[in-house]
Amino acid sequence: MIEFRNVSKVYPNGTKGLNNINLKIQKGEFVVMVGLSGAGKSTLLRSVNRLHEITEGEIIIEGESITAAKGKELRRMRRDIGMIFQSFNLVKRSTVLKNVLAGRIGYHSTLRTTLGLFPKEDVELAFQ
Repeated sequence: MIEFRNVSKVYPNGTKGLNNINLKIQKGEFVVMVGLSGAGKSTLLRSVNRLHEITEGEIIIEGESITAAKGKELRRMRRDIGMIFQSFNLVKRSTVLKNVLAGRIGYHSTLRTTLGLFPKEDVELAFQ
């Protein structure tokens, strides 16, 4: 479950991106966000994994506060959050395989992923 509790986001210029959002999304539930440009849809989505930091409130994922998470705990929580951006950004100088394996970076050490040393299981899964 993902839960937003009294979540607000105010940008440095004073613009309100989100204003006191309360929302519960149950596991397996299909949710659609519709709104005009600038209504806060992207801000809401990006706040789930803290690509945008909220200024008030709390975001709970599967019973844990991602708002309070730091360091390794935050990285662990982000492993299970996938996002496909409208203008997705593949690394052009990289292979298709390495672009696909980028989604597994959070599961392995920095040294292994920097050197491209992914486990055989990850590589096989990427080809499926």
